[in-house]
Amino acid sequence: MPSLPTPDAVSQTLSTFLRREVFVREVPVNARPPVLGIYKSSSGAPVAVCASDIAFAAFSSAAFALIPAPVARDSVKAGALEEGLGEIFAEVLNVLSRLFASHEGVRVTLMQTVFPPAPLPPSGSQPAPGGELGLEIDIDGYGKGLLVLGLLGAA
Repeated sequence: MPSLPTPDAVSQTLSTFLRREVFVREVPVNARPPVLGIYKSSSGAPVAVCASDIAFAAFSSAAFALIPAPVARDSVKAGALEEGLGEIFAEVLNVLSRLFASHEGVRVTLMQTVFPPAPLPPSGSQPAPGGELGLEIDIDGYGKGLLVLGLLGAA
């Protein structure tokens, strides 16, 4: 069964992937951000979700692809990911799947992405009570955004 990562594990994973410093701070989860990555186990059951605001999606995508920060800031101001950044963010979500890897060898892979204005999936993609971790992510040279990691309670 997957487990929630620590903020330090998130920081290390993102710093390595983005090749720059990433600062992570735990924050309360007040609302579900609109950009989703839903993950499945090797059995095909949905087991985890990453929910992101536009800022984290834009900044992490731009940092990974070495796109200048002002391009990402334009997406944040517009309240929507530019198509190219959306495609790149799917790869960021794919890499984040390793945060849910379990010690029992259960493989977790990206199953679905949801970008606004697409409607959010039904409640089956809502984390179980107590099964989520809210993080403010600050990517050096780009900016801050919100990432919420959650366990769905499916086996």
